[in-house]
Amino acid sequence: MEDAVRPTEQAFKAMYERGYRTWFSLYEMTIADTKTHHLPWWDCAFQLENIFPDHPSFPESLAVDASFSNTVIATGISTWRTAAQGPCDLPSFDQEFFIPVASDRPTILAISDSDPQQSTSVFPRSFSEDDDDHITVLILAWTYILSARWAEIIPGASGPEYSNCEAEWDDKNLPPERAPTDSTAAIIDLGDIDDDAARWWAAVLAPEGGWNASIPSDRGPILHSPWYTRLVSEQRFTLSRGTKSRPLPAQHRAASFTTALRYLSSYREFHQVAEQSHAALAATLLLPVARYDNRRVQLPTPRVRRKERVNETICKTPAWSENLNQLDRLLTLSCNAVGTKALLNSVFFEPGVACNICGAWLQGTFAFLDSEIVQDQHILLRVLMKRDPSLGFLWLGAFITGAQTRALQEARQGWWKIDLHVAAWTGTLMSFIQEPVSTLSPETEEISRADECRLMYLSHDQSYTVPPLFPFAPFGSTAMTDTNIDVRQHARCETSHGLEYQGLTWRCRDGQRTATTIPRRIPLRTKNGQQPSDGNISVVTYDNLDNEDDDCSEMVTRNIFTWLRDEDGFPVAERPIREHEWIDNLDYSDDDCPITGDVESTAGGGNLHGWLLKTVTRRSNSL
Repeated sequence: MEDAVRPTEQAFKAMYERGYRTWFSLYEMTIADTKTHHLPWWDCAFQLENIFPDHPSFPESLAVDASFSNTVIATGISTWRTAAQGPCDLPSFDQEFFIPVASDRPTILAISDSDPQQSTSVFPRSFSEDDDDHITVLILAWTYILSARWAEIIPGASGPEYSNCEAEWDDKNLPPERAPTDSTAAIIDLGDIDDDAARWWAAVLAPEGGWNASIPSDRGPILHSPWYTRLVSEQRFTLSRGTKSRPLPAQHRAASFTTALRYLSSYREFHQVAEQSHAALAATLLLPVARYDNRRVQLPTPRVRRKERVNETICKTPAWSENLNQLDRLLTLSCNAVGTKALLNSVFFEPGVACNICGAWLQGTFAFLDSEIVQDQHILLRVLMKRDPSLGFLWLGAFITGAQTRALQEARQGWWKIDLHVAAWTGTLMSFIQEPVSTLSPETEEISRADECRLMYLSHDQSYTVPPLFPFAPFGSTAMTDTNIDVRQHARCETSHGLEYQGLTWRCRDGQRTATTIPRRIPLRTKNGQQPSDGNISVVTYDNLDNEDDDCSEMVTRNIFTWLRDEDGFPVAERPIREHEWIDNLDYSDDDCPITGDVESTAGGGNLHGWLLKTVTRRSNSL
C-alpha cells in the first residue's frame, strides 16, 4: 500500500542524487574560477561597498524600547502587497518587526596560536606565507568604529569612552632589521602616529576592555553596543610607533567615529592591507551572531612585522567616509543576528523540494559537503559562496568567526528559521512562501498545498499572520472544495498573487514615524548549482544514503501541516495524512483537531457550535 506521506525509496534516492549533484556542480564552478581568479574571495569582500542597496538603515530620530533588562530594540512596521492590479480585493497587510540594538554581555574573543585544525574559524589564504596577518587587529578596530557610529545614531547611547586599561608599549624602538622574527610575536607596528592615535590604539588593543559604548535600560542595567567584546589572550599585544613611545595622558578624549575611521585608514595604508580590512569588517558584522549563539570567537595572534619608514606621507580620504549610507546599512544588518543567520542558511533552501522529502535533499547535500573532495575548509567556503555570491561576504565573515559550524549543524538537521524582512531587503529567496501563487483557471478543481499555504498567508487571517516556520513547502494538492473560503475566492479571481515588499515605517521619537519606500520591486535572486536534467549520476556516492533516517522530513512535515490545518482541521480526504505516524502524534485531542466532514468530529458536545461555525466560514464539507 502506498504511503500517504513518505516518499518511495526511488523518489528518496532521486532527491538525494539531486542534492549531491547540485553541490558537486558548485564545486566544479569553484574549481573553474580558481584557474582564472587567484584570490576569488576578495570580490565578495569588496562587495561590502555596494551590496544590498535596499536594506534599511536606522533613521536619526529612531525611537528605541529600553524596557528590557538585557537588550534595547528598535521597532517598525513593514507593508506588504498581496496581489497585482486587477479585480482582486485582497488588501495589503502590515507586519511588525524589531531589531535588537544593544546587549547585556560582550562577545568573547579568544586570541591564541592554537592548532588551526582544532579551531572553528577558517582564515582565507588571502596572502602568501611571507605576508603578515592583521585580521585580528583590524577586527578590534572595526568593533570600535561600528560602536562609535552606533552611538551617534541610537538615541540615549553614549561613548565610546576610554577606560584605564591600555595595551602595552614597546619602549625599545628597535629598527626593522633588528625586529623579532618570531611570527607569533604580538608586536603591532602602528607607523608614525601622533599621541591621539596612539591612545586610540592603546584602547582598541587593550587586553581587558579599553573602551565602552553604552546605553542605559529603563530597568537600570547599562547595556553595550552589539560589537562590544572582551579579549582572552595568551599574550598581551605590544604596540610600537615611529616616534618615541612615552606615557600618554590619563585623561584623553575618546576618538569619534570619523577620527577612528581615519586612524584605521592610516594603518591600512601603512601596511597595505585593504583586502584584510574588508575581510575584518565582514567578520565584525558577524560578532552579534556569535553572542546570539553564546559562542566565543577564536582568532589568531597577529603577525605584524615592523616596516621601513618612508619619508613621503600619503594622505588619502579615509575608507568609507564617503560611503556612510552603505556602512549604516551594514550596521543595521549586523544588529539583526537572527536575520543574518537566516541569510546564511538560505543557501540550503531549494525551490521545489517538498517537506516530506527535504531530508533526502539535505542528506545528498551533506554527503557531498562531508566528502573528501571538500575536506579543505577553504574549498568549502568557496563552494558555499558560489551558491549565492551576494551572500559571499557573510560566509567569509562566518568562517573567520567560526559561525559556519553552527550554521552547518542547523542546515544538516533542517532546523533553521526564515526572516521575511531581511529576505525582502536583500532579495534573497529563503522560503516557498515568497514564491508567486500559480495562476489557475476558474474551472480548476484542486490547488497545490504550497499555493494553498501562500493564499492563506496572503489573506492574513488571524490564524495565519505568521509565516510557516520552515522553508520547505507541503507536498501534494487539496480539492478546491476542501479549502477555506479565502483560498477558494482568490485562487480563481484571475489576479496574480504573491508576497511583495512595499516599504517600512520606523517608530521614531515624539510619536513620529519615518517611512521608507522603494521605487521598484526587489527581485529575488536565483541560486547557483541548478543541476542539468542529464546530470552525471556516476559522481554520486551513496554511503550516506539512508531513507530510514529521515527525522528532518518528519519534523518539517509535521510543522507545516500543523500550520496549515491547525485552525480548520483536516478534510476527510486527508485522513491518511492525519493518521500517519509523522502527523498522528500531534498534541491534540480529536475535538481540538477534527477531520472535517467526519461524524466523529462533531461529537464534541459544547464544541459543536464552534465547529459548525468554523466549518461554514472556513471550509466546505468535502463529502
